[in-house]
Amino acid sequence: MPPTPSGPQTSRSMIVVPGVGELPVVSIDSGIPGPVAVLTANLHGDECTGVAVVHRLRHLLPELIRCGVVHLYPSLNPGGLREGCRGVPGDDHDPNRLFPGDANGSMAERLVAAIWQDLLARKPELLIDLHTDAVRAVPYAILDRVCRGLGRRGLDARCQELAAASGLTVLREYPRPRYLRYNLDRSLPGALVNGPGIPAVTLEVGPRRAVDPVAVETALRAALGVLSLAGVVSAPAPAHPSRVSGGPWRRESGPRSSQAGVLEVLVEPGRLFPAGELLARVRSLDGRTIQELSAAEPGFVVAIPDRCWVPASSAIATLAVRDV
Repeated sequence: MPPTPSGPQTSRSMIVVPGVGELPVVSIDSGIPGPVAVLTANLHGDECTGVAVVHRLRHLLPELIRCGVVHLYPSLNPGGLREGCRGVPGDDHDPNRLFPGDANGSMAERLVAAIWQDLLARKPELLIDLHTDAVRAVPYAILDRVCRGLGRRGLDARCQELAAASGLTVLREYPRPRYLRYNLDRSLPGALVNGPGIPAVTLEVGPRRAVDPVAVETALRAALGVLSLAGVVSAPAPAHPSRVSGGPWRRESGPRSSQAGVLEVLVEPGRLFPAGELLARVRSLDGRTIQELSAAEPGFVVAIPDRCWVPASSAIATLAVRDV
């Protein structure tokens, strides 16, 4: 008779999506009954921080895990990772607006359907989805709108607890009408909370396209903080220095330029501003100010676009405003 395994066990499996690729899944089983947690990364192929975070967790969790099982998905879009593009190469859809997917659909829909099937088969009790925003941004945890299903209030409260445990600034998504219009209920976390009712939180940490060690450490601490609240590990996350308390806050697009030109944002991410404060200028190539944009209501800048030239009708920043 083979010996009974003792201590945490690490195993590896593979999702095979014909015509799309292979996605590895690494599982760390504590051997002690407890929550089943899932961490996903790199659904948007040009967002790399989460890949490095999952790699760190693969090596840390066997020492840290106290109970339960953690399933790690290092890249949900390896083709996008290789090509450095947001979506699935050869498909124009945003994969994070397609859940639960379609096994007979486009490449992105087939990929999403395979991810969804594999994930639900593991019967998770919480999900942490790792994303990135911009070079000039505060790290933040974002909450989806719970629009459907029984027990919505309790589920929303649980998601709030998980987000707060990250130690990051916490933002709600856009108001419900826009949330649904933008198909955010078909993002991975949105589909989980609005479908099977599984608590989920998205961590938006670090710049795109390159692995920044500071961002990786921030996201790692945040993820461990969420897992600590669930009782899987004991590594509570301290409040991040950039954390903006108060609120509740929600994500909002900044004022939109009516002129194309060179963007100069005047307010650093994370600093509170009053209504009416000048947020940005748009200048011509020869330096003339051709537009000034001010805050319609109090809040703070979350992220500044990774671009210098803005076309007309572009939002000049991602903002946070009070969710009333």
